[in-house]
Amino acid sequence: MPPAPPIAAALYPGSWSRRGFLGSAAALACGSAAATDWSPTRPLEMLVSFPAGGTADTLARLLGDRLAKSHGWQTVVVNRPGGGGLILQNVLKTARNDGHTVGFGASYELTYPVGERLQTDRLQEFDALCSIAALPVCIMARSDARLDTVDDWRRKAATGQPITFGVSPPFEWVGERLGRLLKMEIIAVPFRGSSEINQQLLGGTLDLAMSAGSHVPLERAHRAKVVYAVTKARMPTHPDVPTLREAGADLAIQSRFIVFANKEVPTRVRLALSEVFTQVAQERTLQDALRERGLIAEALKGAPLLRELQEEVQIGNTIGRAQDARK
Repeated sequence: MPPAPPIAAALYPGSWSRRGFLGSAAALACGSAAATDWSPTRPLEMLVSFPAGGTADTLARLLGDRLAKSHGWQTVVVNRPGGGGLILQNVLKTARNDGHTVGFGASYELTYPVGERLQTDRLQEFDALCSIAALPVCIMARSDARLDTVDDWRRKAATGQPITFGVSPPFEWVGERLGRLLKMEIIAVPFRGSSEINQQLLGGTLDLAMSAGSHVPLERAHRAKVVYAVTKARMPTHPDVPTLREAGADLAIQSRFIVFANKEVPTRVRLALSEVFTQVAQERTLQDALRERGLIAEALKGAPLLRELQEEVQIGNTIGRAQDARK
């Protein structure tokens, strides 16, 4: 049987036909029965694109623990942060293509532009095997700030005080886009990470801040509140909080934590990995742990995951064009 085309290649019109897209998705969806003839012969090495101690690292270790308990697959987590995922990806490309090394990180590292590199290069090199959790992308404010609605933002802006909005990679573009959509001045203030943003938000330097999970401990300490979801639908953890689309700004982001592999890994091995990781992602124990951390439990593979990644690619292409226009 010839190797299947890389999963993400189907995302690009002109590179693969619609028939090829559907054929690849069908192979991934239906091939699990044939995937059981492969299992690892040594511990899996799970490369994580974030530092130790963070949400992604914790999630990867939870995933490895469930793999061991449910399937007997031992996993070693290796942190390879930096470069918007590029460091991990470079290591994964040089690893042996026998299925014993996989990547774990945020899907936006494959679908959004980082620096000068085109995302099409990345998605043609790696295959998404399974999603584990969707990121609860949202906008938060201090608990004592009266900035709960877009109308509140406009009232402040009307006094001549622009809204300051803390963002971190790869979401630097959100503040500018949001200001244009709402026709008001929003100054995006870039930071290297969420810890710096949270510090400035709580200190009063920022009015609003972007969060992909950092709001959870602040909310529990009653120091911050979520005012809008930036996801396509309302977040399950905040059913009463409207989305930006409901507020009149057509802006939505739905990124996720994914497991991915080098496309050179044999098809049957990728199918086996995809099937087992999906089974673990569907476990109640793991999903409860995800929800406890404010994440949106998810277990997508095949065509459903491809559709979600295609939407991310479209957002990423829009970001890339906007960056080119500013040069």
